[in-house]
Amino acid sequence: MCTIGALRLNANEYFLFKNKDFVRDSFEDQLITSQEIVGIKGVSTWANVDSQPDHFSGISIGANQYGLFCCDANVREEPKSGLNYDLLTEVALREGKDVDSAISAVDEAVKRHSYWCANLILISNESVAAIEVHGDEIKVERSSDRLTRTNHHLLFSPSDLDADRVTSQSRLSSSQRRLASAGSIEDILSLQSSHDHEDTGICNHSLYQTVYSYVLHFNHGSMSMAVKKGRPCDAGTYNYLDLPLAERWTPAAENMFCTKYPQLSV
Repeated sequence: MCTIGALRLNANEYFLFKNKDFVRDSFEDQLITSQEIVGIKGVSTWANVDSQPDHFSGISIGANQYGLFCCDANVREEPKSGLNYDLLTEVALREGKDVDSAISAVDEAVKRHSYWCANLILISNESVAAIEVHGDEIKVERSSDRLTRTNHHLLFSPSDLDADRVTSQSRLSSSQRRLASAGSIEDILSLQSSHDHEDTGICNHSLYQTVYSYVLHFNHGSMSMAVKKGRPCDAGTYNYLDLPLAERWTPAAENMFCTKYPQLSV
């Protein structure tokens, strides 16, 4: 289960954030890196208590050379014949140059094949959007500056089949309230480590455990990531990494990003 969101301060500075919550209490990310895209691989077996059968596909959070950021959160693995929604985040980042073109790419993808139900958040220099994926259909909410989602749909009817019917509503309420007054990366880091509903806070210690937290930051043309392995409320600091994208890509820059990424499993 995940809490995701975006904050746009202006055309020159904006953020995308995600807390990744799994059934298990530890996890090892895998990366996708190139001159065009940097992403954290998605995993369709997030509910496994052990890592042996993990199946990685798509991207769960990432950025592309144009400054488009995108991430996703599970709602439910329905329809059973659907594809992993992490593949849609990858579609958005590989085919989109901004929020509008990414939405179009995702819409075309679900028309070709159905996907598991999910929420996606996208941000670029002009706007923010949430895409709710429901099999072979999407609905979109747009904002000029901020949006957040957890693990249920707001634009489609609720379902008793949703994977998280315990913490999703309370985490969304907390994230909406905190994001409404956020104006800096410090505010987002505070949001990610918060426990407004005790163990069912945005930093999750209940049925699910926060195993990684991320903030993507676009700042006057440069792109970076703050990432922390484990619970964001625990001792330790975020790793602050420059994203090796577009003209900032070199083999050395890509290697530096991968080397400094926390506990990367190769």
